[in-house]
Order: sequence, then structure tokens, then C-alpha cells
Amino acid sequence: MKNIAAKVKYLDTSAIVKLFFDEDGSDNVRAYYNSHSSFCCAEMTFYEAMNVLKSRLFKGKKKDQYFENITDLRIMGWGWFTGKGKLEIETIQLNNVDVFKEVYDYAMKYDIDIADAIQIYAILRGKYSVLTGDSMTVLITADDKLENAAIGNNIRVWNCRKENKPEWLDS
Repeated sequence: MKNIAAKVKYLDTSAIVKLFFDEDGSDNVRAYYNSHSSFCCAEMTFYEAMNVLKSRLFKGKKKDQYFENITDLRIMGWGWFTGKGKLEIETIQLNNVDVFKEVYDYAMKYDIDIADAIQIYAILRGKYSVLTGDSMTVLITADDKLENAAIGNNIRVWNCRKENKPEWLDS
């Protein structure tokens, strides 16, 4: 019998948004998300996804869709505590000066925004940073700069916009 590693998969904002909108890579990330578990994101990423939904839908005739999507996102994340959601939300304490400095340094080094840098920090220093080997945490993104930052920090990454699900993700 083949051993299968238990991986935590961090979704960035671009991957979360693809669960709600038809874009390049949406089918890839939806299929994977709907058939797997152990997903996570930084709290700021979760709220950033809410803001993207707002910017695209909170106007005119799309307001109903906005509220439906926000409810679904809430269940995905906050429902995790009740066993009804699939997306654990990890809180990173940006009010800690040392944490903010490290996050800021990632943002500057890789030319990414603070929300993306928090995802890098969460994977490297957060709750699941102790996972190694085949169980090492994975980042799922559709953002090229965030992908490069992940690679630069030896984080396994799947750019769902550019490629189909890699085989190593299921091993």
C-alpha cells in the first residue's frame, strides 16, 4: 500500500477567487478543491478575497451574487471551526514588530504586496511550518510574483492558472 502524505494547501487570494469566477485556471482549482481537504489561508488573504468579490459584484444587478458568494466564502472559512468548512484561516500577528518586519522584507525582496508576503510568512513560520518531506505545505496561486516568491523560499507551489494539477500534489 502506498503512503500518502497529508499536505496542507494554502490558497492565495487569486486561487480563492477562482472558486467563484470563471477565469483561466478556475476549473483546475475547483476540481482540486472540491475533491480534497486540508486547505488553509492567512486571515488577511481571506478578507482580501472578500474585497475582490466586493469590487467585482457589489453593484447593480450583481449584488445578490455578491451576498451569495460572501456567504459561501464565510462557510468555507468560518465554518471550518464547526466542521462545515474546508478552509482554515490562520491568524498572523502583524501587530508584532518582528513579524511585520519579516513580512515587509518578503514583500520588498519579491515585489509582492503585504497580503501575499503574509502567505509566505504563514507557510514558513506559521502553524504548519513544522511539516516536512512529502507532507510539506503547498501554496496554490495564480499569481506569478507570488509563485516566484514561493520558489525563492523553497515552498512547493502550484500555479493553477499556468498548469494542470501536478502529480506530486496527490502523492
